[in-house]
Amino acid sequence: MPQSRFLSRSSSVVVLTLAAWFCAFQFAQAASYDGKLQILVVDEQTGEPIAARIELRNSRGRSVRIKSSDAINREGFTVFDGTLDLELRKGDYRFVIEAGPEYQTRPGHFTIERHADDSKTVSLRRHVNMRDEGWWAGDLDVSHRLQDVPLMMRAEGLDFVPVTAQGNFRGKCSEEKQKANSLQHSLSSPLAGPWATLDYRRGGGLLFLGSETLSGVCRFADQDSSLDSINMAHETGAEVIALSPSAWDLPLWIATGDLSAIQIIHRHSKFDGKGDDKKWGRPRDKVFFPGKLGVGRYSEEIYHHVLNCGLRIPPGAGSGAGANKNPVGTNRVYVQCGSEFSRESWLDHLRSGQVMVTNGPLLRTTVEGHPPGHVFEMDQGEVRVFLIALSLSFYEKAPVEYLEIVKNGRVEFEVRLDELAKNRGRLPPLKFDESGWFLVRAVTSNPDTYQFASTGPYYVEANYQRRVSRASVQYFLDWLTAATVEFADNEQVLNDLTAAKPFWQELMNQANAD
Repeated sequence: MPQSRFLSRSSSVVVLTLAAWFCAFQFAQAASYDGKLQILVVDEQTGEPIAARIELRNSRGRSVRIKSSDAINREGFTVFDGTLDLELRKGDYRFVIEAGPEYQTRPGHFTIERHADDSKTVSLRRHVNMRDEGWWAGDLDVSHRLQDVPLMMRAEGLDFVPVTAQGNFRGKCSEEKQKANSLQHSLSSPLAGPWATLDYRRGGGLLFLGSETLSGVCRFADQDSSLDSINMAHETGAEVIALSPSAWDLPLWIATGDLSAIQIIHRHSKFDGKGDDKKWGRPRDKVFFPGKLGVGRYSEEIYHHVLNCGLRIPPGAGSGAGANKNPVGTNRVYVQCGSEFSRESWLDHLRSGQVMVTNGPLLRTTVEGHPPGHVFEMDQGEVRVFLIALSLSFYEKAPVEYLEIVKNGRVEFEVRLDELAKNRGRLPPLKFDESGWFLVRAVTSNPDTYQFASTGPYYVEANYQRRVSRASVQYFLDWLTAATVEFADNEQVLNDLTAAKPFWQELMNQANAD
């Protein structure tokens, strides 16, 4: 059989055509393909096979659907467990092979000619092992078939996925048919199960995570109050996650005190750069948040207003995989659990804010030995200077362009990578003489998607008082006013808005910063 060379980037796999005997000719005539290539993906250090994802395109740049009974095929990509048999028509092909952001990305190209039959090994080098550092990756918004999810997780380096088993989408119900007792309950990692319910109605999207009992959101009509589903989630002990910060009902949810996290990277952030927010939620001002990066910037801006109100709600991230074209783990949240990883510990540490969210870079920080979510206490009149210890790895498709230290919603320092190298990886010291919060953000050069990583916030509390910004509280009071216009014909929503207003008015009374 013909032999070949398999190289990446500037070189190619050349499958040479040799004189084939008659039976091979008959086979090619009968088959729906011209040649075969088997790919084995291994960890460069261990030599062991690893699950991976491949994106394959033909000479015209069109995505090629791979036919394989052992792989999971989705529009634009295929997930496989170490070995993949490609049966293809003759021609030139380009590919990208990935095993999540902790491994290098391997692009390349090859040529298939008639009667080709070859096998090659692709080694992927691991940049970082987040689990060894105590960081465990999850995707909060996944709607794929439960039986497919464990392989997808291994191919993306994910540890925890609460699969959406029931959903209410604008009043229409969907349910995962597979029985819960046949799912992945016993695995330490990856850990997946039917532990999510999605309520995505006129007020925005809510995820209820962690409970073995579904919350029964299908009983609600599109125009019914979203607060009823939050109350029902309490009965099951579920965590309540805002699917997106721009949801019209976000100020109502905040006022309940029940939000465990707010997804600041969500299903409207697409891996192919075609992100949009359509009509879901309060529209962004496209003058201030224009173009392809506007959706992500707007989501982050809203979240920073939440923090400026003195509210300590952690950020989250989810891909919407299964509901859109994103692969599982495109948007993810890493939670610092140390070596004690379980569903319960992961959700506990998510709720406590020991997190990092990303759709690209892998950013880890400690401050005085503490992960994000920590509260630093100060006496009245005291001044403290914080030194941020940093570790950073980045996704090869879009390198990090700069780092930012964000203090109370404003960029305090911007640091380019060359400056970071000159300072031997040290970030500028950050001074506080009053209450507030800060986080670190890494932004890539991707022109099509707001691709970034953000630590969860650290909090500084002077004299046992949180910083509450008048401007940010007013931001949400104005939001309530806009919502009364948007839903003027819905009496139940208007009642909910009226009930939430005293919460924000009381926050305004407590405001101690501009």
